[in-house]
Amino acid sequence: MTTTRLKGARAPRPVDLTLFTITCLLVMLGLWMVLDTSYPGTLDSAKAGGVIFSLMRGQMVGAFLGMVILFCFTLYPYQRLRNFSSLAIFGSIILLSAVWVPHVGIRLNNSNRWIGIGPVVIQSSEIAKMSLMLYAAAFLTRKGIRVRELTMEGIVPLLIVAGLIFLLIEKEPDLGTAVVLFMALLIQLYLAGARKRHLIIILTVSGLAVLLFMLHGSGIGHRMARIQEFMHPGYDPQGVGYQVVHSRMAVGSGEWYGVGLGRGKEKYYLPQANSDFIFATYAEETGFAGSMVLLILLLTVGVRGFQIAAKAPDKFGCLLAGGIASVITWQALVNIAVATGSIPATGVPLPFISHGSSSLILLLAGVGIQLNISQQQQIAPAEVVPV
Repeated sequence: MTTTRLKGARAPRPVDLTLFTITCLLVMLGLWMVLDTSYPGTLDSAKAGGVIFSLMRGQMVGAFLGMVILFCFTLYPYQRLRNFSSLAIFGSIILLSAVWVPHVGIRLNNSNRWIGIGPVVIQSSEIAKMSLMLYAAAFLTRKGIRVRELTMEGIVPLLIVAGLIFLLIEKEPDLGTAVVLFMALLIQLYLAGARKRHLIIILTVSGLAVLLFMLHGSGIGHRMARIQEFMHPGYDPQGVGYQVVHSRMAVGSGEWYGVGLGRGKEKYYLPQANSDFIFATYAEETGFAGSMVLLILLLTVGVRGFQIAAKAPDKFGCLLAGGIASVITWQALVNIAVATGSIPATGVPLPFISHGSSSLILLLAGVGIQLNISQQQQIAPAEVVPV
């Protein structure tokens, strides 16, 4: 007697322990680094009667909520998310616009990136990242969509919606996040089967648009100063180059094995030591060896995401998992490149590590979706098993 297992049949699979375990390790490491880098900045707050470790407490709340959402998405069939793609992208546009509404939007460090609803503060662009990946995955798998055509019957409507998202994020201003999201969308288009020459056209036109915004958009002086600092290190060490200079000093002073956890000195001088430049303190305290460990962990998360995409049971799952993996990978690359002075400074947090509850919650939600997709992988070949 024989039984036949058909090609393409779905098999129940356990949770991807590699992805889940490494994600938990990164979250725990992030909690420690937020505590480590936030402590110097809370000393004055404590002397003034503020609550010491308040940033750490907020990050712990974000980690807890994020893990709850991760488990929920692990159990919730990812195919049903397609029904919420249009609502998610519309909500993201509303939230990105709300940063300019008086008494709702919050201006900090010359940027309008947050909205406040009572005691809750939300960074709108973090929601927009996952919303756009979901919307793009749903759009590119609709019936009748001609993915290989750069027309209104093809991918142009998606590019229009994505362009609006990019413009709203850039206006905050947050060009770094817009670039990360754009690169992730390009990878989704590639996975969907878009023509390479169309991707080159999109990349070229977008590059010219970025150059135009840098020359005529908001924050032109500050952006040009950052480029000048990148091309000529030490150009303005007490001004726009202040954080970059101290970040390089932190990374360099770590040498092979670092100065020891909690013993870093440059975190006392870096204004954004717990967010955009948190890698600098980590490199100073753990050295080259510790930095390589973190890079391997982040790389593994990205690789596992693409492996899940490759084995997804349908195209929607493939594009969704690939988009989430792209966001995490590009965000990590840009953050570390900025901290090491490899590219001009731009505000992008290090995934799972930097302070920011909105970012942490949405990233964990994304991992939860990937875990759900991985549990529904296809069995590639048909099998005939004798009994």
